[in-house]
Amino acid sequence: MDAAVEALASLHHVESHQLDLASGVPQLTLRFLVDVTVYSGENRNAHAAAEMMRDAVERVALTGNLSVLRRNRGRWVPL
Repeated sequence: MDAAVEALASLHHVESHQLDLASGVPQLTLRFLVDVTVYSGENRNAHAAAEMMRDAVERVALTGNLSVLRRNRGRWVPL
């Protein structure tokens, strides 16, 4: 978790983070803010930050699927 938070915090404000176990598999969830630009630019920045975070975590653990979601009108939608 520390590697994930540190990597994201180097680029964006991390609002929250949590570690869950889903069927015995650890799952990291991090919520972070991307600077406001054009919509597609924000999405690209979020994906780039998530990939950088994944690279940092892979140095200390095996990773699985990466999902990037965006809050849109009160709902979380995949990018």
